[in-house]
Amino acid sequence: MPLSISRAVKILHVVGAEFSVEELAAKLGVLPKTARRYAMDLVRMGFVVERSGNKFAVTDKGFFLLESSSVKERQVGDREAYVFTDENGVPIPLKVSSIEKLYIAVKHGLIPENILRLHLEKGYLAKWVAEQLSAKLLAERLTSVKTVEQLVKLLEEYLAS
Repeated sequence: MPLSISRAVKILHVVGAEFSVEELAAKLGVLPKTARRYAMDLVRMGFVVERSGNKFAVTDKGFFLLESSSVKERQVGDREAYVFTDENGVPIPLKVSSIEKLYIAVKHGLIPENILRLHLEKGYLAKWVAEQLSAKLLAERLTSVKTVEQLVKLLEEYLAS
């Protein structure tokens, strides 16, 4: 049976950026055969790649999973919440305090599309995500998002991790 996402996250938390089957077995307290199966499951899931010399390295997708697993539940206080404003600086009556609330607001059209695009283009949303939620990898990906559909897809990927 392949690894669950939650088990993959637990394994990735203990291995570091690069590891061998032997290191994985030692850190997890399992037999090398089991560690090898885990490593190959992680490869199939796209979270690690196999390198020469029986080494494995965490991929961007793996790091994205690790970040999302620790950030997606994070919520900031009212003072740090994100406030969308129009091009004149007038706020819309909505504060976003987490990735999940951002997703809900975007998915359900609670933020006018022109305002959302403005905040994406100017990098304001990416800056808030990086600084207030410590979601640096998500912020990096936000810089290339141009449409509401792309943003919804990215947030769904992040929250599903």
